[in-house]
Amino acid sequence: MKRPAAWLSILLLAAAAGGRSSEPFPPKGSYNNSVHRFFPDLDARLNAVRYGRWRALEIAWRGGINPSLDATFSKYLLELLKDPPRFTPEADRVAPRFAREALSVFHALHWGQVLEQEVIDVLASPDANPRLSEDRLNRVLDLYRRERWALTEPPETRAPDAIFAAAPVSARILSTGTHLLAAAAEDLAASDFGQQSWKVRQTVAEFDRQYAADRPPEEVSYRTAAPTIAERHPRIAAHLDRISRFRAEVLGAMLASGETEAARQERSARLTEVARRYGIPASSIRAR
Repeated sequence: MKRPAAWLSILLLAAAAGGRSSEPFPPKGSYNNSVHRFFPDLDARLNAVRYGRWRALEIAWRGGINPSLDATFSKYLLELLKDPPRFTPEADRVAPRFAREALSVFHALHWGQVLEQEVIDVLASPDANPRLSEDRLNRVLDLYRRERWALTEPPETRAPDAIFAAAPVSARILSTGTHLLAAAAEDLAASDFGQQSWKVRQTVAEFDRQYAADRPPEEVSYRTAAPTIAERHPRIAAHLDRISRFRAEVLGAMLASGETEAARQERSARLTEVARRYGIPASSIRAR
């Protein structure tokens, strides 16, 4: 009689573990992995940007934002871009400590990345047209908004000027990556399938020039970088801009430099405040 009870306990534990999984499941559709299939150069750069974002968060969470972040992160990303990865990173492997100690923010950023990936896959689908893309984008956005970790509009936003001053190289590389995503989305939305290839190729070439250029970093908005997206899909553009601002504010929360207990607690407190303003449960943020 004890054996069925034991099996039931095992099944319940497995179900509970599955509920804690950080790997989201995107909605099924013929457009899934469209960028990977039809625009491999763009996909590789976007994957490098995703790796870079998680790596920057991990470095900043450990030691704060300072000149060493610039040196370490820029070297990491420049090496990565020499042979860009073919697949999306497993975020909890690239930023393991951040995933453990800032779980709620990790989930929020992870789901934001999933939404970004789904949006550009919808636009890259060979059967895409304005009406079909609108239906698909509404579906992925509605699914995103049902998630516990979906961002809400904060009462106020804060400019990332402090990040730009503290780590200008890292900030420039990250903003260039955001611009790559927005510009590629604009290319895919504003042209038919026959024109998309050369437009995306130009955008990728421009990214390759920009990420290593010695210029001040700048804040990127879909309203300016992707006007077609902002006009046709304003809800999508607003959510993507919100995710970009949240990511910048998360990094801004880690300006307290050093690995002392006081610095870790200060980063934790700042990150908790950012999470709460965006409607994310902040109880799981614990600097150790």
